[in-house]
Amino acid sequence: MEKRQRSFVSGAVILGIAGLIVKVIGAIFRIPLATLIDKEGMAYYETVYPYYSTLLVISSAGLPTAISKMVSERAALNDYRGAKRVFNCALVILAVIGTVTMLLMLLGANAFSSLAIASGSADDIAKQSMSFVAMAPSLLFVSLMCAYRGYLQGMQRMEGTAVSQVTEQVIKLVIGYSLAAYLLPMGYEYAAMGAILGVTASELMALIVIWAFYMRNKRHFTPELGVRAIEDNSGLESIVKRLAAIAIPVTIGASIMPITGIVDSIAIRRILMELGYQYEAANEMFSIFRGNVMPIINMPAVLTVAIAVSLVPAISAKAAERDARGVRHAANTGIKLAMIIGAPCAAGLFVLAEPIITMLYPRLTAADLQIADTLMKISAVGVLFLSLVQTTTGVIQGLGKPGVPVKYLAIGGVIKIASIIGLMFIPELNIAGAALSSVLCYAVAGVLDTVYLYKRTRIKVQWWHTFFKPIVSAVLMGEVVWLAYRGFTSLGMDTSATLLSVAVGAIVYGALAILLRMFDRHDLEFIPGAAKLQRLFGRKR
Repeated sequence: MEKRQRSFVSGAVILGIAGLIVKVIGAIFRIPLATLIDKEGMAYYETVYPYYSTLLVISSAGLPTAISKMVSERAALNDYRGAKRVFNCALVILAVIGTVTMLLMLLGANAFSSLAIASGSADDIAKQSMSFVAMAPSLLFVSLMCAYRGYLQGMQRMEGTAVSQVTEQVIKLVIGYSLAAYLLPMGYEYAAMGAILGVTASELMALIVIWAFYMRNKRHFTPELGVRAIEDNSGLESIVKRLAAIAIPVTIGASIMPITGIVDSIAIRRILMELGYQYEAANEMFSIFRGNVMPIINMPAVLTVAIAVSLVPAISAKAAERDARGVRHAANTGIKLAMIIGAPCAAGLFVLAEPIITMLYPRLTAADLQIADTLMKISAVGVLFLSLVQTTTGVIQGLGKPGVPVKYLAIGGVIKIASIIGLMFIPELNIAGAALSSVLCYAVAGVLDTVYLYKRTRIKVQWWHTFFKPIVSAVLMGEVVWLAYRGFTSLGMDTSATLLSVAVGAIVYGALAILLRMFDRHDLEFIPGAAKLQRLFGRKR
């Protein structure tokens, strides 16, 4: 049991590190891409993703989890033949799903484009369709890849998933950016198509990598190594039913945010046009929001996702040991970490909104920069709640209640859809209403998750230690950062002023964290490699 626990924790660390690398490379790809292909090209690029994500969630959300769970159950009983049967069955199912979704995007490219861009121009629809067609094969490649990832994860071979994820991002960066630059002289629609072809090529290469990893390691878990069979689960029909029972609830939950993304892609431009904006202006504003602002806003998720991955096994272990006190402390630590990470990120993005956007997207006009600055400031508030959602989701999953955060995120999604319509029709808000609706979505989900955790674990709310310390420190840090930025710019600095101000903020917040003793010794138990920090936060309160 101890060996399996170590294996699970090490697997979580491997996937967490891979996730960090993937996020960083993804940002490196999207930010210069937005500069290269400008707002018009990014509008073509961003329009495809909500539809792609929604179709992809059918194969990539619940089924890998179901495969992993069923394979690991059989492997624990030395039933390797049964595990291989699950994999073979799932591979066929995912091949069918991938083929169907690929054909749906290929054949529905014009319909999706017509639905999304709202202009009614045949020429605009044809230009947008190119990106849908370029993305379609990815649906098949990823579906097949999910079968291998689920099987290998069930066998506690996380390296295959990690290597394929990193490979995918590197290929996308190199090929996608190169094709976009090569095709740019032909038009923005061709540049966007080139970037998306890079995505498709990256998925194919990732599939090849994980297939090769599977072939190299399959001798370690061939059917001949195990002869046991689980009678009531050995038939094809029962395997399919079990896969569906596990996968469907997870898939429903995972589809919430892609569906709200489709709502964004449809509603934002249509409402702006109803408010009197021309299609080109509406398209540019949509691109600024989805292509320029959101990639920056989502960057702090690199930290919170890594923390959530670490919390899941730690809390699961304490729950399995029936250590109620340990569970309560872990849950409180999860909420505290969300605040400690989210609050300074939100404050920093708020006060440095315009400088950061100017540094990353130097080609934006003054008018576009003003729009981006407004959207960034509003969205920065949502970073705090998004951090809360992601971290508390990890805690709740560790408690064995994965359906709870799904339910609360669904409630947030409904509020987002309703509020984007209501807020954007206020002329003074227009596109800002879309940013506000996202903040409301995460605020509702984050608060509900937090309230559930407090009730479920019966922990006492420590307002000062858990909430006010990080928020007060973040506000003070924000003030210092703004003063530092003004001081650096008065000396004639430009980009360096922004970077130096970020560094000042990190130092100030770190100093306040030590001075106010935001962590105690037990908090640090849930952060891999943080034992050395106990010298700084070692004294118990």
